[in-house]
Amino acid sequence: MKRLIPAGVLLCFVIAVYLFSFNYINKSCDKTLNLLNETVETYKTGETAQDAAKKLKKYWDKEEIVLSLFINHNHIDDIEKAISSLNVYAKEKNNVIFYEYADEIKILLHQIIEDSKIGAHSIF
Repeated sequence: MKRLIPAGVLLCFVIAVYLFSFNYINKSCDKTLNLLNETVETYKTGETAQDAAKKLKKYWDKEEIVLSLFINHNHIDDIEKAISSLNVYAKEKNNVIFYEYADEIKILLHQIIEDSKIGAHSIF
């Protein structure tokens, strides 16, 4: 019986940390997707999207510090590389490679969200 109370407290702590991380990951990924969509829309108008891409990079650099506690570092590094490449091509106009990196970022963010959901894949 003495071990049941600490085990219950520990279980509650683990569940609370999971809920916090899940909410934080979803909030960060949603905001990143919104900034990415804003960057793509700016780029579609025929203008350079350099300012919007810098805003996206600045936000991701801030968020990746906390996200690295909850997410595999390889996923974070892949997104950071894609955002950096997106910044390079945001300076140009009508470059197809810009859209390829934007799609890659969307796919990687979707993968992070799916991996953070509770399920057989994330448990085992």
